[in-house]
Amino acid sequence: MKLNPLDIYNKEFKKSTFGYNTTQVDEFLDDVGVAYERLLKDLNNLQDENRALKEKIEDFEAMEDQLQNTLNSMQNTISDRIEQADNEARMIVKEARLKAKKIKENAHDEVLSEKRKLEQLREQRNFFKIRFQTLLESHLEMLKEDDQQYLGTDLDDFNDASDFELDLDKEADNNYKLENDFANNDESSQNN
Repeated sequence: MKLNPLDIYNKEFKKSTFGYNTTQVDEFLDDVGVAYERLLKDLNNLQDENRALKEKIEDFEAMEDQLQNTLNSMQNTISDRIEQADNEARMIVKEARLKAKKIKENAHDEVLSEKRKLEQLREQRNFFKIRFQTLLESHLEMLKEDDQQYLGTDLDDFNDASDFELDLDKEADNNYKLENDFANNDESSQNN
């Protein structure tokens, strides 16, 4: 049976002999009605408050879900960016190593090429030096023979030819030292 304060206020009892005192019963019913009305108001207030709190909880849960989704999305984005940055860094390092290796190989090839050229130049110098000395010696012999035939004098008295040979030897030694210095500089720059 559903009961409200008006039911309590308007309740009428049948009168019987030796029954309760009607004034006391009416006063008590009034007091019960007031208390019941107050309890109903409190109950309604609590139910309203409960509904409001449930709505807030639902809002907070929705916000929590949204924040969790945002956090997960950010973590995924951060993880993706970190992975992407790692991949890019690996690629940059790999490319740098390949370039460095290629530069080193090219430099090594150039040094070898320059050494070969230098060796060829030395061989050519020695070859030309020998040919020139041979040519000079043969011309000197021819001159000596011609002089002895025509003049009857010996060219050994003239030191110009031997001085000239000494000058050629000094020039060859200087060129050899310059080439060695050049080769040593190349090797030290390659090592650095």
